[in-house]
Amino acid sequence: MLENSYRILGVSPSADDEQLKKAYRKLAKKYHPDANPGNEEEAARRMAEVNAAYDEIINFRQGKGQNDPFSGFAGSGTAGESSTEYTAARNFISYRRFTEAMNVLSRMENRDAEWYFLAGYAQMGLGNRAQAMEYASRAVQMEPNNGEYRQLLQVLQSGGQMYGNFSRGFTMPVGGSNWCCRLILINLFCNLCCRC
Repeated sequence: MLENSYRILGVSPSADDEQLKKAYRKLAKKYHPDANPGNEEEAARRMAEVNAAYDEIINFRQGKGQNDPFSGFAGSGTAGESSTEYTAARNFISYRRFTEAMNVLSRMENRDAEWYFLAGYAQMGLGNRAQAMEYASRAVQMEPNNGEYRQLLQVLQSGGQMYGNFSRGFTMPVGGSNWCCRLILINLFCNLCCRC
């Protein structure tokens, strides 16, 4: 399976981290929906494949096995095709590409708690707070013990007053400990929740 991930990215298993990142960025530009007008669906499918391959390699290199429930993204314990789609949606959200995240999510038939959480997060990013609240509430109803889902719902219910607590306790890692992306997310919440 790992060999397939290297093939998808077009690098050899001996490629160093910088070569891996360079290959990923090149493919991310190639399959970005803006670069593929009229073929956005296929581009999103390919981008999901690229994201999943990159994440698998990064997780392997960080010592996280395939059976580790905490490998990859927080909350992405779903197996099979949907985990690739969830990975793509989380990556789009991490880069503030909320419309693309919703495009990936809207094609999914299985709408479990993680789907409602990610859709709520994306809708919040799009400024659709009522829809975001509905989705976040549904995620919490389905998995009431999931702290990540409850935090999103609390932020939406408080109208941004809980931003400080939320940003300290909430992470959506992007293939490991990527501090740059976490800072982007903190900035996102500040912009969304602290509007004056």
